[in-house]
Amino acid sequence: MKKKILLFVPLLFTGCIMDYYDNRLSVINQSPVSIAVEIVNDTTKRTENNIEYYQSHAIAPNDTAFITKAGKNAWLQYIDESKDKTLYIYIFHIDTLNKYQKGGADMSYLLGSKKYLKRLDYTLYELKKSDWQIKYH
Repeated sequence: MKKKILLFVPLLFTGCIMDYYDNRLSVINQSPVSIAVEIVNDTTKRTENNIEYYQSHAIAPNDTAFITKAGKNAWLQYIDESKDKTLYIYIFHIDTLNKYQKGGADMSYLLGSKKYLKRLDYTLYELKKSDWQIKYH
């Protein structure tokens, strides 16, 4: 007679991998035109994303976009990494992006040539006071 031995092997979980995202920052477009935003913590760094990226993330009139960064408190850390402890928000008209994309320009050129509609500067205090909402009219 054969004996069967059952082995119970406990499953050990050494840890869960969780992805955290910080989407507390929102941009509210209260203007009559579609816009795109570039948000940086240093005005001297080159922008890595191409114009097509911003075109695909356009914010329609009377719409809100939640801007997400990877990490549990990513926006707090991003601001803390800034030498001025400030976020710089550049607002672009979508028509401007379309025009310059056809001409072969990149976002660094548009920023350097001040082809944006407006630049808004927010400290952490100001962001908290506005409940992390950036309003553009």
